This record gives sequence, C-alpha cells and structure tokens, in this order.
Amino acid sequence: MSPAGLRHLTWSRVGVAVCVGLIAFGALVALLPHHRNAVPLPMSLPRGTAGDRLSNLRLEELAQQTAEQFVIACDTTDPAHPAGDLATETALAPGLDVSHDVVWPAARNTEDRRTTVTLDPPGPPVAEPGNTVAVIVTGIMTVTSDSAPPAAVPVAERIALVHSPNDGGASGWRVVDVEVGA
Repeated sequence: MSPAGLRHLTWSRVGVAVCVGLIAFGALVALLPHHRNAVPLPMSLPRGTAGDRLSNLRLEELAQQTAEQFVIACDTTDPAHPAGDLATETALAPGLDVSHDVVWPAARNTEDRRTTVTLDPPGPPVAEPGNTVAVIVTGIMTVTSDSAPPAAVPVAERIALVHSPNDGGASGWRVVDVEVGA
C-alpha cells in the first residue's frame, strides 16, 4: 500500500470493513446446512446428496405420522371400543404392552363416553440412545358422553420409535415406548 493510500485509511473505514466482513460471514453460516441435533436415520444413499436430505426428511415425516397414528389409535374411543383402536395400536407397536389402566380425569371415565383427539403438529424426531427417536405429541382430547357436558383433556405423550423396514409396517417405524404426560 502506498503512503497516499494509508492516509485515506481511517479507523472508521477499518470498522466498516470489519462489520461488512462479519455480516458476510454470518450470511454464509446461515446459508450452510446445519447438522446440530440431527437424527441418525438409516440411509441407503451416500451422505451429502440431495436424495439423502430428501430421504431424511421423508423418514422424519413418517416417524411423526406413526407417532400421531399411534396416539389417535390409543386415545380415540367409543363405548364399543373403550380401549381405542387395538388393531392399529398392535400393528404400530407389535410386542409393546400398552397399559390402558392410566388414571384419567373423571370426564374420561364417564359411562358411554367417547373421546376424540385433535393433535398439534408433532415436534421433530429427537435422537435417543439405543438407536431410537422420540416424537413429542400434544393436543386436546375431547370427552363426550350422554350424561355430562363435553370436557377437554390435554394430551402430552412422548412416543419412542425405532426404524425397522422389515417389521415396522408401511412407514418402517415401530413404536417401542410410550410416556404419557411427557
């Protein structure tokens, strides 16, 4: 740099250059893919390809859908099916003994009651030890009966799943644990 160029270099210009550099660095970091809290999902494609990312997203969606279907099967009841849809429950969680002896609010135990579950969008699958992922499912269970006004009961369940394409049903996910009130 020539002596004439150094005369035009001021602290304010240095500060502006540093700020522009930091902004450019922040924009670059924001545009790059993040792998923080990434779920280790089974992959059949090489890492880093567009197909890999799409496959991961599809597997995450299927895990969320399986968790939602399981909660709906367990918590939607009527007098003919007081324990819920046991066929769907068994298909999604083969070998899992789901207790239906949970202590429910009084409205849920009313005779001739019916329950309908309305779920919020599930959270993203979170990696857990043992090669499983957990999906938190929340929402409202509406309890109706012939003898009481409708009541709303909050739903909060942590559904643990394992990916097993051979015996996980259509989605490839199998429910291995349920925690009510998570």
